[in-house]
Amino acid sequence: MRDGAHIRLTLTRGIKITSGMDPRLNQSGPTLIVLAEHKPPVYAKTGLSLITSKIRRPPPDVLDARIHHANLLNSILAKIEANNAGADDALMLDTRGFVAETNATHVFIVRNSDELQPSGDLATGRIVACPEGITRATVFEICSSEKIRCVETDLSLVDVYAAHEMFCTGTMGELAGVIKVDDRQIGDGRIGPMTKRLSDLYTKRTASEGVQVIDL
Repeated sequence: MRDGAHIRLTLTRGIKITSGMDPRLNQSGPTLIVLAEHKPPVYAKTGLSLITSKIRRPPPDVLDARIHHANLLNSILAKIEANNAGADDALMLDTRGFVAETNATHVFIVRNSDELQPSGDLATGRIVACPEGITRATVFEICSSEKIRCVETDLSLVDVYAAHEMFCTGTMGELAGVIKVDDRQIGDGRIGPMTKRLSDLYTKRTASEGVQVIDL
């Protein structure tokens, strides 16, 4: 596999001596699962349609979003909502009513045509209900190098509906433009210039950076 490959790593506690939730039952050491498959980006470049899910993202006192875990039931329930509504994905809010992320990706909006606003908690300076992400962080780095204003802040649905542009970021989604949320058109209903610019810059960066894998 030399191109177009996606590798998913999962680390478990390993084989248990019997069933139960006690980690002491895992006495053989951890198990690393490596799933490699040929897989193109999962979102179409023509624009996504989202619905707002009734399922909320938990706060850190319930399940800290900074922990990258496999407990994805609330995301799956939100995705089922999106499927039933004929949407591509579901926008998920935190328990305060602010945007956390979608069921699978991080969220950015563009305001005033030149300012990015990713969802996050401006007051505390840390992500509360959406996990950290490599693609999300890469967009921050691109904005810094290109002198594009990017301000992490709480986003309400009103902010989303009034955005000039909106896009999602994720490993298998890369940068995917959003053209509709809850049957409301975002901007002019097309992929916007800032989304296209950042997507091109992201493609150039990922093509030129990283660790080369050398065949032995």
